[in-house]
Amino acid sequence: MKRKILISILSICAIVFVGIISWYLCYTGEETVSTTITSPDAEPITMKKLPLAEIKAAPTSSDAVEASDGTDPILVDAKGAVNLYKKQYPTAQVKGISFEAQDNRKSYEVAGVSSEAGHSVTIDATTGQVLSAAVKSAQEPMVESATIDLGNVINPDEATQVAIAMLGSDARLVRWELETNGYIARYHMVLTIHGDTMYVTIDANSSQVIEVTKEQ
Repeated sequence: MKRKILISILSICAIVFVGIISWYLCYTGEETVSTTITSPDAEPITMKKLPLAEIKAAPTSSDAVEASDGTDPILVDAKGAVNLYKKQYPTAQVKGISFEAQDNRKSYEVAGVSSEAGHSVTIDATTGQVLSAAVKSAQEPMVESATIDLGNVINPDEATQVAIAMLGSDARLVRWELETNGYIARYHMVLTIHGDTMYVTIDANSSQVIEVTKEQ
């Protein structure tokens, strides 16, 4: 019994000793070291410290976009723009949403109707600031069109990726507009590629490309 207790004590001491050595070597800058210990009734134990591979932080996709186009990142998405519109006109129904990235400015315009009056709000996509708000008589097609529900359509980023996949990876988004024709929601997108301006129409429910045309 005493022998077993003694062996246990020696084993614990050996483990603690190895831990102290490992800690010491970690803080003394040693790259690779081997330490061998033995206990009375056990095989030799070898512990080896290996250098860790260098870890580099990779930029996120949003950081890459900001660095590539040299403009401020988009902080407000389409749903956020609609929420800001609703704060201005709580009873209005959204009938159209558009986004434009030109002249170093990225902005949304949200249009809708309430009690047959038309409303439009322009929002800075990089700050969320409401740039302008206007009230005017609603046009008949807008009144009769279905309300846009962003939860029932593909989001603008997905529509943009569909358009870029169609035109090529060098295509750059200039503008998109989401509107309803009857009860059919469509994205009308404007992109540039190799100096050409392209127009792509996409079904907002199925993500199917309906039409692609080139500006003459």
